[in-house]
Amino acid sequence: MFKYSRFTLSINLSILLIYFNTSTAQADIFDYFKKDLSKVPTKEKLKELEPIASQKLKTALQQEKQGRHKKAISTHRNIIKNYPFTTSAAESQFKVGEYYMSLGKDKKAFDAFQDFVDKHKASDSYMEAIANQYQIAEKVLSGKKKKKLSIIPDKVRDSDLLKWFLSIIDNAPFSKYAPLSQFAIAESYQNEKKTSLAIASYQKLVDKYPNHKLSSEAQYRIGDIARKKINSGSRDSANITHAKNAMEDVIVAYENSPRAKEAANALKQLDSIQGTQLFETGLFYEKQKQYRSAIIYYEKAIKSKNPSIKDMATLRMKNINPQFASTNSTDHSKPKKNNISKTIESDNAIKKKGGKVDTMSTETKEGPLILPPPPIEP
Repeated sequence: MFKYSRFTLSINLSILLIYFNTSTAQADIFDYFKKDLSKVPTKEKLKELEPIASQKLKTALQQEKQGRHKKAISTHRNIIKNYPFTTSAAESQFKVGEYYMSLGKDKKAFDAFQDFVDKHKASDSYMEAIANQYQIAEKVLSGKKKKKLSIIPDKVRDSDLLKWFLSIIDNAPFSKYAPLSQFAIAESYQNEKKTSLAIASYQKLVDKYPNHKLSSEAQYRIGDIARKKINSGSRDSANITHAKNAMEDVIVAYENSPRAKEAANALKQLDSIQGTQLFETGLFYEKQKQYRSAIIYYEKAIKSKNPSIKDMATLRMKNINPQFASTNSTDHSKPKKNNISKTIESDNAIKKKGGKVDTMSTETKEGPLILPPPPIEP
């Protein structure tokens, strides 16, 4: 009985403690909201504050005219702090941004305009603030391009600049500054050699703003980034495919753009590179006496629009025993003797054509840098 009473007392105490803690927590929450809501003046109070703030604003503007800019900014800050819900506070906040902008203090100016955008969305000067933010960010980006080789550290970090452009997009996603900011983000990544992020950012611009004047340029750069990798020595076939697809999109979707002609020329180059890789792969298999596999890659190389590659692949196929050209053949014997002389003649013909691939060379046994697996024999 004693144990039961003790247990019951313990439960009751626990319930009381829980209730007390919960009540205290609720009281704290309600007090928090009361404090927060108490900052918003009533209509009557706001009506009283408006003329006071307006008079202070006139004083600040007069101080500006007199050239007493520091004093004027101090007055503007006083209005922002003590009369935040008045119409004068919005103008004062905007003036602070303009003041720092005139001094070239980019970070302070951008942050001041961001405060304006956050707190005064209904203001008539909202889009002007966005325009100023873009102007500041673009100026800093241009400065970074010029100071690329400078050892003097930038006043604005790259990460901060990226946040600025993202803020502009968030603040006004349907304004003319959003696609411009998206392009700037992509270009920044490209300049920093962050190719994956650059491609993703350019693609985002194309997807969200397909009709914008910069979309054709963004689409071209997607392909050009992959093409530059190939020109620098990359033999990854995925890069070639990606670059070709991007250039084809430029030609189809933006046929009247300035980049369409360049995309067509790039596409020819990429087709030649792809054809050469296919031919080299076929040549490698031929040297390994895997004639069935060689035929498969020569057949693919023949589809190249480059006549030189097409001719070289055709000659090679003709000089392999015809039975290996049949997709149903399972014979892996050597080419017939009567085709050997033809092979030599074709090799000489290829040399005369000035092809990039030396088809007669036996000095190296290495195949393409990235060798595809041999086709599965039936």
